[in-house]
Amino acid sequence: MLEIIFVRHGETETNKKKLFSGWTNSKLTKKGIQQAEMVCEKLKNEKLNMIICSDLDRCLKTAQIINKHHGVNIIEEPGLREINFGKWENLSYGEICEKYPEKSKKWEKDFVNFIFPDGESLYQMYDRVNRAYKNIVKSCKNGKILIVSHSGVIRAILSQEICKSIDGYWKFNIYNCGIARLQYVDGFPVLIAVNQ
Repeated sequence: MLEIIFVRHGETETNKKKLFSGWTNSKLTKKGIQQAEMVCEKLKNEKLNMIICSDLDRCLKTAQIINKHHGVNIIEEPGLREINFGKWENLSYGEICEKYPEKSKKWEKDFVNFIFPDGESLYQMYDRVNRAYKNIVKSCKNGKILIVSHSGVIRAILSQEICKSIDGYWKFNIYNCGIARLQYVDGFPVLIAVNQ
């Protein structure tokens, strides 16, 4: 049986300031490091075959902290990056509405297909992430894999695996360093936990 454990990175400086941060590297706060250390303790008795993480610093740092008790290879996977907000990176929602009033209205009307200026759309991210995820699952038929990534990425995967479409994207709320678990029983994904 294959089990995938998902962990969102710990709190970052941009999370704390409520800024849009997709491809921007934002450091973990002290709280974020503590959150990762708590997950490290929660998962210390799990027999992990490997750890795969987004190649952004906040995920790699979280993965390294969790790996303290495991000593397995950490594989960085750029396909598991958060959505690229383009020119909207490091802006607050209020700043976006003020600087880009017309574009922000278009975004609100069609949040799935709207392409962030110099970035990507939610659908493009969803497709990219799930292509990377399918390759991971194909290469590992059994065992336990830890994926350390972003809230949008974990939502995208759970939406596809559980709801079979992007329509389920907003049905999952993923906390900083929350643990989600998917088990594949006879090839079928079963959601075991969210924000454990």
